Amino acid sequence: MGALLDVELRLHAELGRARMPLTGTVDLAEGTIVDLDRAPEDPVDVYVNGRRFGSARLIVVDGEWALRLESIDADWGSQVPLARADH
Repeated sequence: MGALLDVELRLHAELGRARMPLTGTVDLAEGTIVDLDRAPEDPVDVYVNGRRFGSARLIVVDGEWALRLESIDADWGSQVPLARADH
C-alpha cells in the first residue's frame, strides 16, 4: 500500500471558461483580456487526473498562489480505488 501512496496525480484548478470563434483565438495577442464565465470571488473547480474533485478558493500564501479546498464531491471516494473512507 505504501508504494501506491507515492503515485503522483495531476491536480489542476479551472478558473473559468470562455467561448469564442476560431477567428477570435487566432487574433489573440499578448495582453489580450479574455472574459471568463465566473466572478473573481467565485470558487474554482479542482480536478484530479481530469476528474472533478471539488471546489476551492484561490489564496496567496507567502507570495505564491494556493488553493483552499472548500468542498470535496460526495461521490469522489466511491469512484476512486485509492481513496479510503477512514482517512
